[in-house]
Amino acid sequence: MTVVNNLQSVTELLQSRARTHPDTFVLGCPDRNLKITNYTFGELEAATNCAAHHYASLIPPRAAGDSNSKLTVALLASSGYDYLITELALSRIGVAVLFVSINNTPAAVAHLIKATQSSHLIIGPAYEQIGAETLALGQNEGVKLVQLAEPSVHDSKAQALVKPYPPALSPAEESKLIAFIVHSSGSTGFPKPIYINHAATIFNIANNFGLRGLTTLPLYHNHGHSCMYRALFSLKPLWLFPSSELPLTTGNVLNILQQPGVKEQVQALFGVPYLYKLLAEEDNGIDFLKTMELCLYGGSAMPTELGHRLVEAGVKLVGHYGATEVGQLMTSFRAYEEDKDWDFNRVSDQLRPFIMFEDQGHGTYEVVVKDGWRGKSVSNRPNGDYALSDLFIKHPTIENRWKFVGRIDDTLVLINGEKVNPVPIELTLRGESPYIADAVIFGGERAQIGALLVLSEAAPSSATREEILSLIRPTLALANSASPSHAQLSDELLLILPAGTPIPKADKGSFIRRKVYAEFKDKIEGVYSALEGDDTAEADKKDVGSVEEMETALFELVKSVAGGDEGLTKDTDLFSYGLDSLAAGRIRNALQRDFRLGGKKLSTNFVFEQPTIAQAASFLVAFASGKTITKLSEVEQMTAMVSKYGALIPTRTKPSGPPSLATVVLTGATGSLGVQLLAQLLADSSVKKIYALVRAKDDADAASRVGASLKERVLSGIEDPRVVPLAADLAKEQLGLTSSRYDEIVSSATVVLHNAWAVNFNLGLASFEPHVKGAMNLINLCFASPYGAAYYFASSVSAVAAWRGPGDVPEAVTEHPSYAQGMGYARSKWVTEALCKIVSETTPVRAVVLRIGQMVGSTVNGRWNESEAISLQLRTGDVLGALPDLKETPSWLPVNFAAKTILDLAVAPAPSQPTSQAWHVLQPKLVPFSSVLDSLAACGIKFDRVSPSEWVERLRTGPQDPTVNPTIKLLEFFESKYGAAVTSSNTAPKRYQLSTEKTLEASKSLREAPVVDSALMAKYVETWRQTGFFARP
Repeated sequence: MTVVNNLQSVTELLQSRARTHPDTFVLGCPDRNLKITNYTFGELEAATNCAAHHYASLIPPRAAGDSNSKLTVALLASSGYDYLITELALSRIGVAVLFVSINNTPAAVAHLIKATQSSHLIIGPAYEQIGAETLALGQNEGVKLVQLAEPSVHDSKAQALVKPYPPALSPAEESKLIAFIVHSSGSTGFPKPIYINHAATIFNIANNFGLRGLTTLPLYHNHGHSCMYRALFSLKPLWLFPSSELPLTTGNVLNILQQPGVKEQVQALFGVPYLYKLLAEEDNGIDFLKTMELCLYGGSAMPTELGHRLVEAGVKLVGHYGATEVGQLMTSFRAYEEDKDWDFNRVSDQLRPFIMFEDQGHGTYEVVVKDGWRGKSVSNRPNGDYALSDLFIKHPTIENRWKFVGRIDDTLVLINGEKVNPVPIELTLRGESPYIADAVIFGGERAQIGALLVLSEAAPSSATREEILSLIRPTLALANSASPSHAQLSDELLLILPAGTPIPKADKGSFIRRKVYAEFKDKIEGVYSALEGDDTAEADKKDVGSVEEMETALFELVKSVAGGDEGLTKDTDLFSYGLDSLAAGRIRNALQRDFRLGGKKLSTNFVFEQPTIAQAASFLVAFASGKTITKLSEVEQMTAMVSKYGALIPTRTKPSGPPSLATVVLTGATGSLGVQLLAQLLADSSVKKIYALVRAKDDADAASRVGASLKERVLSGIEDPRVVPLAADLAKEQLGLTSSRYDEIVSSATVVLHNAWAVNFNLGLASFEPHVKGAMNLINLCFASPYGAAYYFASSVSAVAAWRGPGDVPEAVTEHPSYAQGMGYARSKWVTEALCKIVSETTPVRAVVLRIGQMVGSTVNGRWNESEAISLQLRTGDVLGALPDLKETPSWLPVNFAAKTILDLAVAPAPSQPTSQAWHVLQPKLVPFSSVLDSLAACGIKFDRVSPSEWVERLRTGPQDPTVNPTIKLLEFFESKYGAAVTSSNTAPKRYQLSTEKTLEASKSLREAPVVDSALMAKYVETWRQTGFFARP
């Protein structure tokens, strides 16, 4: 049957169907005894009218012709027939319905009611206590509790006495109003409301398979809710699994499907992957699935092994992908006999003009739905697009097929800055081993990842840990084989839990990552403690022995970690040999765990600090014996590092003059400043070519990352043939490039803009040595260039933050390392500045320092890097409701003007440009921080102005989940600036200004750079609201 879609609202949908198909059966509702009650369209319409009159007597309905009032009511009740009638009735009286999951806490319910400005909370009989506790929190003043209507309100007797309830608006008027509000699972904090209007609802439900089905999903979950409305639209009946009365088991599902009238009619099954896992565990479950014309799953990823097994058995398994904010987008519906790609979703011709897949690196792509897609109800980008944060990979051979692999916010960031997508690893562990029921990867802000594994019933209950490891080792090997080096699992970091251990899950069956981490925090901490030997008795450890014995032990350990020993000697620099920070951490942990070290801890950066086997062995022998080890201070280490690399600076004759057109080598092109530099270089006709050196797995990945960065900031240029993105590793010889490509760059480069550097304020100087080495490798490229390419180093004002006068900080490299701020990041910048000074003073090659101050968002589109310290600080006004009343006058330079200034200085200098060893790329026009707070308040941000120390205390005691309050990750940094110990001291050092006299003379762009006034701040706040960084008012 072809169903024509000329409908505009949910109200019109039911009224139309009841008018044209009053006696058509559309809904089957089993009870706990499996007695099924069937309902027709006419019966649903009559019951809706009764309930509408009832609720209109308790809740102010929409007045006739009123299309402006915002009327919202929250609904917390068990899924089923009464729930459906209530939501239909509320829509009929012109009220938007907030669907509240029964799994929410009272605090979460209160948050949702407040966020949506709901006037009433309708409570089902089982949730009266939650309702009372919610309102007792005191966050929802004026909100009234309303009991869910008794069945007698809308039963057949009542229906005979009640007239139709007249809609307040026409379908066209109603189409633009909010129909439903669903919410996120709360996996990253309090659940977030998502608004869907009538028009988007109708568009989304019109896209359906037109099959009679059973859904196991509750109506307060958007997937289950959509199943119900697709049935209403398609005139195909739906049976609701009684989730509030029966547990979801294979037996209960099959028993319902065997009932008379159901068995003969059901064609499709709708559920989450967990449903199919249950049914697949029983032979009769798979036999039943094979009889279905469609087995649709959604809500979370299907374990690969389970999906393959079902499809091979003949099950017509189809994945569904969509989101509440945009509706259903793709499915893996296909010709089942010829096409077995059940896990790759197809992009339809209808969708293709409205969808983008933006490269996120490492072969993953984020889905973005363009403005104009009728199913999209919200936007989070300035141009009206909606980025979903869901990651996909391409089909290896077929266009327009995409496989879901996880979410951007699933990503774990290790302590060394490496990123791990846990979802593919979890799917492999869960799907490929019959002994693992659930798997959750952990390890954010650690050196290594681990896995929480809940065993399945198939695992022998009496098995030892070693026996379990033996059973799952093939699966571990499979997961590791598909993961990068920094995402490898080791036996020591497996937290194995017995079968049946409950883990927090959302309505759709996926686990709630944040809550899992919180619930198992102590056990996870214990795993890491054991890894470092905290749980190992000293008697069970080995003696350190002599230097020679430790050299032998270290040789074997490095060989084991590196996977070989070719070319390895006791004097080999281990990082030059190829060991990364993860390998270094494994070596350090093994030494800590296996050797008697007198109860003392090796530093986290032990292998960085003792980078050869000989050095490490000598240190360990002295360390274990309790001898006093004279350790260089970080200031002394800075001087030593300058001497180490300064001795490697080559010599050369005076270079020939550069050609008329510039060839630029640019690093850091995917960052906020780097991408602006790239875009503006492309706007310069004097630039012939730009080599963009990017950290990526290959050149194609580099191009994708650069393109994605440009798109994210609403910039263009990746198609310009002058841009050559290349995968590079700056710390390696020839920058990690092929010899031919390196030689090509050397032969043509005229300018090097070195803008890539790790930003981590918690690491020491030793952790940044690979970056210093990368800077030296770029300087070497300049020496090799026939033109003596000029090297411009993007430094930081932190390199001179401890300047003590006299006068302002000069536009020159400072003499003493103590002038750098006391953190590894700033100190590494000073080291590189010092190397630039040596190059400039002793060779004909120009090595110039660009000291860059605090940058803020672009003046063009308001894009401001959301991971920077200042933007994170400002966000606390929204998250904590407080901001520090700083007595400061910040120097904030818009990032696009910072890029323009750099190009004024480096690529197109004026003939009369003064010379300088260091330029100060910062805003010379200062603005009181109190004015910044005034501008934020004018944007509608409500916050308290508190002392800096009180703000730090609120940050410390506020939300600890970095996904809710990412500023918490910089607590130590802000404590060092504004904590009570700092602000109570009367000896706080004076902060000196940085001179900009020469830079202003040389750069017209810096002279014209605007300050952050109220208009520009309003642009930033609006962009943050569109991206979700700030909440909507």
